[in-house]
Amino acid sequence: MSKSNERPWLNIFLGALCVGAIVIGYTTVGQASQTSSQSRRTATVAKGVVQSTVSGTGTLQPATKVGVNFAASGTLTGVSVSVGDHVKGGELLAEINPSSAESSLRSAELDLTGDEASYRDAVEGLTPTEQHEADIGAEQSRASVKSAKQSLRQDQQTAKSEAASANATLAQDEVSLKSTEQSLAVEATSQQDTVNEDLSQRSSDEGAVAEARSKLQEAKSAPSAGAGESKVASAESTLKSDESKVTQDSNSIVSAQNNQAAGAVKSEQSIDSARNTVANAKTTKASTKLRNDQTIAQARTSLASQELSLQSTLASNEVKAAPPKTSTVVSAENTVKSAQMTVEKARETLSETKLYAPTEGVVASIKDTVGESVSGTGTEASSSEKTASGSGTASSGAGSSATSGSGTSGASDSGTSAAGKSAGAAGSAGTSGTGTSSSGTGTSSSGTGTSSSGTGTDGGSTSGGGGSGASETGGGTISSDSGGGSFHDVADTSGGAASSTGTTSSSTSSTSSESSSSSFIELVDVQGYQVVVPLSESEIGNVHVGQIATVTVEALSGKKFAAEVVSLAVLSTSSSGAVSYDVTFQLDQVAAGFKPGMSATAEVVVKQAEGINVPTSAITAGSVTVERGGKQVSQAVTTGLAGNSSTIVLSGLKAGETVLLPASSSSSSGASLTSKLGASKTGTLGGGSGGLGGGGGFPSGGGPP
Repeated sequence: MSKSNERPWLNIFLGALCVGAIVIGYTTVGQASQTSSQSRRTATVAKGVVQSTVSGTGTLQPATKVGVNFAASGTLTGVSVSVGDHVKGGELLAEINPSSAESSLRSAELDLTGDEASYRDAVEGLTPTEQHEADIGAEQSRASVKSAKQSLRQDQQTAKSEAASANATLAQDEVSLKSTEQSLAVEATSQQDTVNEDLSQRSSDEGAVAEARSKLQEAKSAPSAGAGESKVASAESTLKSDESKVTQDSNSIVSAQNNQAAGAVKSEQSIDSARNTVANAKTTKASTKLRNDQTIAQARTSLASQELSLQSTLASNEVKAAPPKTSTVVSAENTVKSAQMTVEKARETLSETKLYAPTEGVVASIKDTVGESVSGTGTEASSSEKTASGSGTASSGAGSSATSGSGTSGASDSGTSAAGKSAGAAGSAGTSGTGTSSSGTGTSSSGTGTSSSGTGTDGGSTSGGGGSGASETGGGTISSDSGGGSFHDVADTSGGAASSTGTTSSSTSSTSSESSSSSFIELVDVQGYQVVVPLSESEIGNVHVGQIATVTVEALSGKKFAAEVVSLAVLSTSSSGAVSYDVTFQLDQVAAGFKPGMSATAEVVVKQAEGINVPTSAITAGSVTVERGGKQVSQAVTTGLAGNSSTIVLSGLKAGETVLLPASSSSSSGASLTSKLGASKTGTLGGGSGGLGGGGGFPSGGGPP
């Protein structure tokens, strides 16, 4: 017996294990397949319109806010309205103390009286009294010329006389100098002769002394005693006498030389004195000439001035006597006109002490009370964006709308609108001021779906699924740009008032509280509302004025209202590094529950394309998986407009084909997809089933399981 036969129970056990394993494996595989089948999702290729939208959040603001202020400052004496009152254009609002304006008017009237008198003088010419005064002035000028000529002649004569006297004095001093020099020269010569004579005499006496000494020596050397002594004594006496003469001669020489030196000093002093006298005479002559020249020059200048004055007086008299020039009359007339304008302005200022409503509206705020001082700043109108200054009138009604606008001052808008046959209240609507740009974030998403024609709701807005229908207004939408701004009128089918707004390309944002805080009285137009929302720089490029939009007001159970893009900000704003641009949406409808400041979301269709489309998730690397002949086939496709949820397929698929979608992560993935696509901001509109919104489309019918 073999071992296998020996252990039959083992074979049976092993076989049972195999069978169990097969059963377990089959069960496991079957359950997995079933799970895979349950998680497999598909979508039907459909034809329709894919729309891409952008949206942002903001707050409702009246389309027109008018900040009313006195034109001039003053003390408030009366207020005729209260907050909440409905006023018409031209209705009295308040008054300030008119005392200052009345005083200015009286002053302006007095100035006008004086200017009118000046005008009459310019037209009538000189009176006899004025002519007599002119003649007297001419005679006085002639007398002044005559006097100036006499003064010049006298000065010239005086100068001539003084010049002659100075010349005579100088000549006399020069003669005296020459005489002194000659006299001193003679005296010096005489003194030199005396010295020379004394020197010659001493020389002669010295010779006699020598001769006496010689004789004395001879006498002493003689042999005879008696006769010799006598000769010696005589010789000695002679010698002494001659020596005495020599001594006298030396003294005479010294005395003569001293006299000569003293005479030289005296002569030099005399000559210097005479020369100084001559120099002084020359200086006196020069100074006298300079003084007289200056006097004569001044006299000539005075004469020339008097002659010019005479010519001017005569010319002026001729002008006064001549008929009035046209330019003079016109100038005086213009002065009178200017004074009249000043009077009119003063009267206008006086009238502006009473403040009237520039347009119809509801009193939203009153800043000051009676007795307080108010600042005059004029009237300021604004929409939810700051608008260009201007004015306009609006009348309410139903039907077509016609606008005409003209701009002034580069960015000023004015216009008149009439809507329908029903006449409304007319009023001025200035468009300068500051508006409100509420903070919020704009989003852009896309989706697909189809919708039948839809039903108009909320006074003309048709919406279905992820798309928005066109605004059904009885009136047209007309924009008129003039003077750098824009004027826009919208007529509502409900017969509401047409709203007019003006915007400039450089609009800025501010809060409505800012307008009310700077205005004495703020009037608001509760018949028209706007929403200003910020859109990112990637979204703003697809938005333009005139695009239709829908505005959802959360406080009114999320109701949607038809709207339109009316302005785009040129300048951007930045918050935390994110750049955005403010877009203003004008609501075409007004609900009774609207309140300024309510949160609202504006959504505008920026792109749309019609054609074959599939969910975007079905496309992977340019291909989709399509079921054909019971098989799953990879098909390359060419795509067009792509959204977050759907994409246009230009080639590769046909309507009605089924494509596979990525498997969901749970059994409820189908419901999640339906919920996601149902809330998408991109929809597919048009005929057929399987689209978003009403009409039995996806997700409520014909969509994936």
